Amino acid sequence: MICFPNAKVNLGLRIIRKRHDGFHDIETIMLPIPLFDVLEFYEAESFSLDTFGIVIEGETSTNTIFKTWQLLNDYFELPAFRVSLLKNIPPASGLGGGSADAAFFLKEVNKNYNLKMSIEDMESMLEKVGSDCPYFVKNIPALAEKKGEKLKSIDLNVNGKYLSLLKPNLSISTTEAYKYVTPKLNGESLEIVVKEDISNWRHKLTNDFEKAILNIFPDLENIKNTLYQMGAEYVSLSGSGPAVYAISKQKLNLSGFEGFEFVWQGDINLPFLQ
Repeated sequence: MICFPNAKVNLGLRIIRKRHDGFHDIETIMLPIPLFDVLEFYEAESFSLDTFGIVIEGETSTNTIFKTWQLLNDYFELPAFRVSLLKNIPPASGLGGGSADAAFFLKEVNKNYNLKMSIEDMESMLEKVGSDCPYFVKNIPALAEKKGEKLKSIDLNVNGKYLSLLKPNLSISTTEAYKYVTPKLNGESLEIVVKEDISNWRHKLTNDFEKAILNIFPDLENIKNTLYQMGAEYVSLSGSGPAVYAISKQKLNLSGFEGFEFVWQGDINLPFLQ
């Protein structure tokens, strides 16, 4: 069994309030992008996870795929799996790679073992793995609210645009990023802003983590300004960062960006979705 989990970027991110359970209520728009991990697995005597490509920190017990397999075994009689994961999506970057891996693993198991889990069933299970995980069940442009698990599909046409992605040699955990954030209850709905012309996004479609991340990543503002000077229509931090992306009409020349851990470019063309 093989599948190709894709990354996402966040179009704006409002941090509204801190919840009683320690999490935060947010509002963000998630957009899938054609940057893929490769996930292959088959039955084995015991569960194992082999990773290749970009290095993933942590033990197998902390991996989202293993956590999803454990949850599935609470409800179904399933075999153990030997999992091979080619990691192309940088972890701890705000691109949702670990969440996508969990969701695509669950969807593949559900299909091949005829578990008959509905979309709602899968989203509910994945919420226990991570707040972004349910998004990748439908894997379409969506407004995400509450912790990120309340999803509403939206019409968003960015086909024909180019996406440029830069990740500095820096990892930021979401928990760490939240330490620098002050929630704001009031603000214009991102669902309204994103329907405006993309020329307005620069001033109105903001990510509340950006001011916070400047304490950890002071070069962020210079990188954004440089990308705008190169012709980008919209530049933003994705999620809690530190990956920065630019949307443009034409492919940008990123040859001058040296010292970055990860640089990627591709067309935003949503028919790639599974």
